[in-house]
Amino acid sequence: MKILKKPYLIIPKLIEQPTWGGKYILGIKNWSHNPVFKNKKIGQSYELFSKSKLQLKISDASDKKFLPELGGPDTNEVFNTLPYKKNIDYVALKDVTDLFNKIPLIKINQSNGNSFQLHIRTGLSVKRWLPKAESWYYLKDGLITFGLKKNININEYKKICTDIEEKMMTLSKEIMNKNISIEKGNKIAQEYIKSKNPWKFVNMHHVKKDTVVDASYGGVHHSWEEDIDKYPDGNVNFEIQQDVMDPVSTIRSFDKGKFKKDGSIREIHINDYFRYLDKNPDYNDIKKMTPTNEGKRYLTTKHYCLDVLKVGEEIDEETNKSFAHLFVRKGSVEVATDEGGVKMTKGHSCFISEKVFKYKIKPIEKESVVLKTFVET
Repeated sequence: MKILKKPYLIIPKLIEQPTWGGKYILGIKNWSHNPVFKNKKIGQSYELFSKSKLQLKISDASDKKFLPELGGPDTNEVFNTLPYKKNIDYVALKDVTDLFNKIPLIKINQSNGNSFQLHIRTGLSVKRWLPKAESWYYLKDGLITFGLKKNININEYKKICTDIEEKMMTLSKEIMNKNISIEKGNKIAQEYIKSKNPWKFVNMHHVKKDTVVDASYGGVHHSWEEDIDKYPDGNVNFEIQQDVMDPVSTIRSFDKGKFKKDGSIREIHINDYFRYLDKNPDYNDIKKMTPTNEGKRYLTTKHYCLDVLKVGEEIDEETNKSFAHLFVRKGSVEVATDEGGVKMTKGHSCFISEKVFKYKIKPIEKESVVLKTFVET
């Protein structure tokens, strides 16, 4: 099979999240009315990852035959059956690039609050944990915590996290033993957490659309937060990160009183969180950690870069020996090389191998916007 030097539509992998997903992702991809997704709340769309599949036959994202996978976040299992055959209808990402080991995980997220967490600093060698650089480009306004407040009592913060975890373990046993209902457990947990207020130790920030939050350095506390009145869609962002699974990279100190359906709770890692927590005031200051836009360049890290391209007229781009991932944030565009092209509407992505040297992006709708992710080589 000959691999052409052209852009390929990426078959996204959608992750259903019944408790905190929503309708945004299906909406921007124009799949809301597809009966396959009826009553489904999608929390994540994997736009690029190690198992990504690239379309060989479909070159227009608006084609009704173009469909996504449905799967889980920490498994390669696919829950739906697609009429696509390998090397006939699609090709595996690893077969079109020699930079496979540098491919980041790129996701669209629609999420309510998540846990207080961090990832170890890049360069650290730890038996259990792997570093995971990550950054978020906000597609809508949102609410987060980032970094520690100045002059807090770290020991008090750790004790409160420990107290909450002990309370959650007790309630979890009560629920699983059928001594109390999960509704009662939730109520008790939230009242207890409110009395302890772990948020008083961390910085709360309102994040504006078209803003990058960069947590790629590692060791910095962060979480996504909820304010249903101000942000009814939760946190909606385009996330770029190293392709490392959560169980070996995400260190949690507080999971906000959440129980699973059976009453069990997620593992919390309080000692490790405080062991690897970076207390340097500069790294806990979101203003100092927010990259300054330099023209189209919004983000430059060791592991990935992000350009925001405003496509009002045809533009010429070069790969510069890097792959390119293009995501349409607004409008619709055509991306082409001498060997072929694709048409993409809002919410869809394509992949261009580093083996392509030059390509063109042409607006189908005026004032389209494309997010370009790549690595510096």
